[in-house]
Amino acid sequence: AGAIPSLNALQISAITDFGVLDGENLVVSAPTSSGKTMVGELAALRNVLDRKRALFLLPLKALVADKRRHFESVYGGFGVRTVEATGETDDIAPLLRGQYDVGLLTYEKFAAIALTFPHVLAQVGAIVIDEAQMIADRGRGANLEFILTLIRMRRREGIEPQLIALSAVIGDTNGLEQWLGARLLRRTERPVPLEEGLLLGTGHFRFLDPENGNEQVEGPLVRRLVGGKGSSQDWIIPLVRKLVAEGQQVIVFRETKGEARGCANYLAESLGLPPAAEALTQMPGGDPSQASADLRSALGRGVAFHNSDLDREERRVIEEEFRRSGSGLRVIAATTTLAMGVNTPASSVIIAGLNHPGDEPYSVAEYKNLVGRAGRLGFAEKGASYLLALDPRAEHDLWSRYVTAEPEDLVSRFLDGTTDPRSLIIRVLVAAQRAAGEGVPSEEIVEFLESSFGAFQARRAHSAWQWSRPDLLSALADLERHGLVQKNATGAYELTKLGRLAGESAAEVGSIVALVDCLGSLQPQEISDPVLIAAAQTTVEVDQLLFPINRKSTQKEPQLWPNELQRQNVPWHVLNALQRGTTEDHQATLRAKKAVACLLFVSGRAMSEIERVLTQFGGAFGGAAGPIRAVAARTCDLMPVAARAAEILHPTLALGARVRR
Repeated sequence: AGAIPSLNALQISAITDFGVLDGENLVVSAPTSSGKTMVGELAALRNVLDRKRALFLLPLKALVADKRRHFESVYGGFGVRTVEATGETDDIAPLLRGQYDVGLLTYEKFAAIALTFPHVLAQVGAIVIDEAQMIADRGRGANLEFILTLIRMRRREGIEPQLIALSAVIGDTNGLEQWLGARLLRRTERPVPLEEGLLLGTGHFRFLDPENGNEQVEGPLVRRLVGGKGSSQDWIIPLVRKLVAEGQQVIVFRETKGEARGCANYLAESLGLPPAAEALTQMPGGDPSQASADLRSALGRGVAFHNSDLDREERRVIEEEFRRSGSGLRVIAATTTLAMGVNTPASSVIIAGLNHPGDEPYSVAEYKNLVGRAGRLGFAEKGASYLLALDPRAEHDLWSRYVTAEPEDLVSRFLDGTTDPRSLIIRVLVAAQRAAGEGVPSEEIVEFLESSFGAFQARRAHSAWQWSRPDLLSALADLERHGLVQKNATGAYELTKLGRLAGESAAEVGSIVALVDCLGSLQPQEISDPVLIAAAQTTVEVDQLLFPINRKSTQKEPQLWPNELQRQNVPWHVLNALQRGTTEDHQATLRAKKAVACLLFVSGRAMSEIERVLTQFGGAFGGAAGPIRAVAARTCDLMPVAARAAEILHPTLALGARVRR
């Protein structure tokens, strides 16, 4: 009772109307701060009390870490054993042995474990999928959908853990709950009413009244800064000053890391707030980046920023201090890293810009997630969100496209052009786990793929829809050509060692093909640590990571990084492989630069020095700690895959000990 003092209407409904404590499957769609996470926790705790285990699957490593701190602080005292598994935590022994009550995993790690160790799924009484709206995400949606399809298919073997899918507010579910064999608990009302609207170029606030949904205009709330920069900061400074003077805590969302840091700096200069002393004392020592120094400077004046250039511990301090009652931290300037699942409600939210890198507009759902941070339950009677619309054209566009718009309907990414069908097929073959020599017929592969949410949606649109057999056979032929599958005497398909590596590691088939191209024609003695690191840069997973580069540099950047790899005795064949399969300008240079970043990272050099080396030609201002850590972490995840590929190609090699180091 001490851990859960009371339940709200959503949670009571989940218990009394939807059977969450009776093992019923449930899809919950509700706003930020509505208490939907507790619905998942209730299901997990019910299973723990019944001597069963529960898993929470989350999209980001940071969310796993946040959830672990929460579980250990709230339930640890009651003897609930919590373990985590992300790409960074290699000790999965407690998970494999069932020595836990609650397991916290990223989607990717769960996919790899569920395929490699199928018994783990049989040990579990409940699985909670957090941020289930990610099934529609271009990058991670297909992976999440594969996981859910796998869970559904295991029901045929009598393995039926309770499934709780937690989603932000979305449009039409397009039958997700039917596909999962679940019921839909949908709520749109917020626990704290929100005045959602636009700050106009006149200083007026045009918003939707949360009581009746009617349009209102108030103001002018603020006047533009006289003698300002002629940019959004001329409005952000007076608006934040006004809100903080009213006792509010404010988050300002900016599009890029640099804008968030710059915004924190000019707000710190302008507002004259006292230092956020508690946050300053909690800041970690360790290996400070260029961003660390800027953060301390801003905190000394009562403001913080939150972006991927901060390390995990720095971000944690900012999040916890902002949440703390009576905190001296009044203002955070942030990128969307703060909005994704991390519990940091503010009194008011200001949004300046709604484009991702590459000028891709935010979805309505992403925008609603940002405004959902406004309104602190127990701190204020209402919240407010101010989207800057400083000219009439922007006002018309943003009002209709975002403020009054409904979030997008859920759509599967399983069948669209962003998903490699070869990777899906390989995972199906691993999931089908056959004794040697038996193989899997193509029709059984089709049966699995046609059990996906994408296929379910396609059949709802056209009842006679079927997975394209010619496309499937073409993908299988390609896998055979690359040595990942082989046909047996009966015409069924079996995985080769390379194919099993692709499936069990949950790496993309394109990545395995690239690694084979990189490493296959080398001599075993040539395969050094720098070679494995360089080879990992050719993978789909690392290629997807953004990294700073001066795109105008036609000589210095394209020459320096490959030359540095050459100095590390990386063979010409590998350097050439960095240039193969590229689809964009600078991609080969970026691969070489990322490899050098990893070599610098493992060399023990200070982060600030690594940043200076990698940004010496421009391409990033104020450092690059976030991209450096991201590339190093993803490369670290892929090193066992690269090493195992090398061992398969060169059976005399044994690289396990080197990779662990």
